[in-house]
Amino acid sequence: MSSANTETVFEHLMSTVRQIDDGTSLHDLIDRVVDSGPHDEPIHVLEVDSVVLRYTEWLRHMPRVKQYYAIKSNDTDAIVTTVALLGGGFDCASQSELERVLGLGIPPERIIYAQPSKSVASLKLARQRSIRTVFDNEFELDKIAKHYPEAELLLRFRYDSTNSKINLGTKFGCDANDEAHLLLDRARDLGMKVVGWCFNVGSMSYDAEVFYGAIRTGRCISDYAASIGFQFRVLDIGGGFVGDKDDNIVRYADHINRALEEFYPDETLEVFAEPGRYLCAAAVTNIAVVQGKRYFRTGNTINSVGYYLNDGIYGTFYSAKHRGLECKALVWKSLSECGPEREAKLFGPTCDGNDYFLAGIRLPELNIGDTLVFETEGAYSNVNSCRFNGFHLPKIVPYVRDSIAELLQKVKALKGDLQCTEKALLDNEYLKLTSNNWAPLKF
Repeated sequence: MSSANTETVFEHLMSTVRQIDDGTSLHDLIDRVVDSGPHDEPIHVLEVDSVVLRYTEWLRHMPRVKQYYAIKSNDTDAIVTTVALLGGGFDCASQSELERVLGLGIPPERIIYAQPSKSVASLKLARQRSIRTVFDNEFELDKIAKHYPEAELLLRFRYDSTNSKINLGTKFGCDANDEAHLLLDRARDLGMKVVGWCFNVGSMSYDAEVFYGAIRTGRCISDYAASIGFQFRVLDIGGGFVGDKDDNIVRYADHINRALEEFYPDETLEVFAEPGRYLCAAAVTNIAVVQGKRYFRTGNTINSVGYYLNDGIYGTFYSAKHRGLECKALVWKSLSECGPEREAKLFGPTCDGNDYFLAGIRLPELNIGDTLVFETEGAYSNVNSCRFNGFHLPKIVPYVRDSIAELLQKVKALKGDLQCTEKALLDNEYLKLTSNNWAPLKF
């Protein structure tokens, strides 16, 4: 990124966030939002600090692996511009995502067009800007050969985690043995430039060791590629990293670093990953309001309570309903002010009878106007929201604390020097202090 772009990105970021002092906790922020209500729309409290902390933790534990943010996970300006300012690359899945990051001044060499099935129009844009892309079947390879014959390509192979929330291998990725060999043979015959491989173990893989096995498998593909004349120099280990507040990158790093040392000791190789949820999930806390209430009875006996919130599966909670992702409702009032604990079901505001996302939970009885808070809702929430029935999209309210704002000001002055930027992050005393306990970001 040029110095002019760095300046522009910083100014845009700071114009979109509310700066607060370091002593302001997440609890304080939620109190502010609740006290300023009532709010018709659900609120997403977004802490830029969390993105910077996570980005720096990654640098600290996996220095060989660059971060290419999966913009599809949360494309909010405050997150995208923060990653750009920190020197991150981007994993893009569509022409509009490519256009957006190019517009920020991200150089093409820090972008991967990771969509295995691309439109011709988007391929033409990728060609104009010399952006690398991927393939996993002969039809995609032939399409690229026709519309972008000089492309630098990564072969996407399948290596699925057995403990992930969303399996991606059912849709994308070639078999790592015979099919991979046949595709490399075809690429050679077409005169294409295959420069490396990529994989994605699945979204939210709780099995960290799967990365070791995938990189080991990639070594076999690299060896076959070398035997037919390709010299791989790019490794993309994809996404799949958990983004919960009580999790971190260390357990993944142990297996990834070990695999790279064992199978790819040449540190001149380019290695990157596609973290999305890891960087954005914990940065957002959702605030929802009880707009309606009903009892479910058998005769005169109250069996459970239904609460109608201003947020549901067409807003923040698509993944809670359709991806099996657990969310925990936190009652934002003194329990002494609540009624007795009852079984509860949480509905969204729409007229769709399927618009509910938690059932069979137990909550102290709430009243209309009460607030529920949900942590770690930054990934695949607002990007999945829509205006069904005309309801509001979640309102995003970004904050940045003084120490992080000051750090970002220093990063801006480095004018895109990646090595100096990484050093500034790793040497920052505030990040060292909070990386152990994340104190400002907890209740």
